[in-house]
Amino acid sequence: MNKYVFDYAVYPSVVPADKESTVIIHPLGENTRFLPGVSYTVEIRGVETFCNNYAHLPVAWVNVTPNEAGDLVFSHHFAGEQRHALKLIRPQEDLDATPYREITHRSKRHENLGAVLYVYSLNDDLYGRRGYKGEVHCHTYESDGIQDVCHTVGNYRSAGYDFLAITDHYISMPSEKAKRVFDSAPVDMTLFVGEECHVPTEQIHAVHIGGEGSVNAYFRDNPEKSTAEMETIKAELSHLPEHIDKTDYAWRVWIARKSRELGGLSILAHPHWIWFDTYFMASAITQQLLKDGVYDALDITDQEADTTYALWAEMQAQGYRIPVVGCTDSHYTDADNPHRPAGNKGGYTLVFAPDRSEPSLMDAIRDGRSVAVNTSGDPKRVQGPYRYVKFARFLLDNFFPVYRRLCHGQGVVMAEYSADGAPIPESEHLLATLNQRGEAFARNFYGY
Repeated sequence: MNKYVFDYAVYPSVVPADKESTVIIHPLGENTRFLPGVSYTVEIRGVETFCNNYAHLPVAWVNVTPNEAGDLVFSHHFAGEQRHALKLIRPQEDLDATPYREITHRSKRHENLGAVLYVYSLNDDLYGRRGYKGEVHCHTYESDGIQDVCHTVGNYRSAGYDFLAITDHYISMPSEKAKRVFDSAPVDMTLFVGEECHVPTEQIHAVHIGGEGSVNAYFRDNPEKSTAEMETIKAELSHLPEHIDKTDYAWRVWIARKSRELGGLSILAHPHWIWFDTYFMASAITQQLLKDGVYDALDITDQEADTTYALWAEMQAQGYRIPVVGCTDSHYTDADNPHRPAGNKGGYTLVFAPDRSEPSLMDAIRDGRSVAVNTSGDPKRVQGPYRYVKFARFLLDNFFPVYRRLCHGQGVVMAEYSADGAPIPESEHLLATLNQRGEAFARNFYGY
């Protein structure tokens, strides 16, 4: 995390590449404010182009005096798609301006001498898209979790989540309840219908989100028709190696296809989950599913995340295109850490989309515009396509620390909602006010 994001705001922090943009540096405290009439220097370096030629390092210096609002405003041509370091250089006159310096003989402002802020320039195809943080696999007490729907949703919002899919075992009703309860809530959070599919038995695990209906319910209501559909798929599987059971594999394909028929997204969840000291799903099945492109995305933040990531990277190198997501498979959350505290494993997904609507988020995942953030250890590990990982890393360091703090109060209010009654008007008003602050920050940060 960039510690200076709580001392200064940079608006916008995301700019178009290879164009001149105007940037504002706004001090957030008395200790960081700029003195009227004093000239400050901003040193600008592109982190990917700086060391191309050590004899002629491409550094730009901008000298700027604060405007009437006390901000530093300057323009610069930000070359290429990359992160740019803005080093703020304060003159001695500024450093000597500490109150009571004559008595204390100390300059507290000296700590701000080397503040480094960042801007990210994006090419046209990515500029205009935000990074939305989300959960695609979690549970409530309505299957085998602990908490109710409202506390689950609220706790995720408290951690800065923009979208969430509750995916209880066998059922989509809890996720439908979440959408119903928060349908008119004045908060910018997208809730998906979701479920964990176990068809025909719990030996098969697959996540379905965003569809108009339930895969599990379809199977329960149409067992004979579902079996006939599976048999049709099974007849297509002549390419399978002999050691893979065709019926088992055909049901996995059926779930993914049915998810798409319903307009949803199918996710291969926790492929390396350890169960009775073995992988719950055989590695041969995992690899075959990925080779055949059965699922829309792969969860790479499961129990053996390094193993899953290695498999993903190896298959990508072999030419297989596999979009990725991250999740917690949480069965319990709290407002400080919804990232599955038990065992400190899991993660979340960052999706790069033009808006947070369900179609927009799902299309972005299908198109591979997402990364998985693994929350085990410090720093967090970001995994996925190189280009998106770099942008995600920038957002994790410069955007989400502030955004999460602004979302925290929203989540507290949402957790207090009742699933049975109408929201309290005072809660609605408070939530709307808090949400406006979070959205204003995001809009200023991205510039769109």
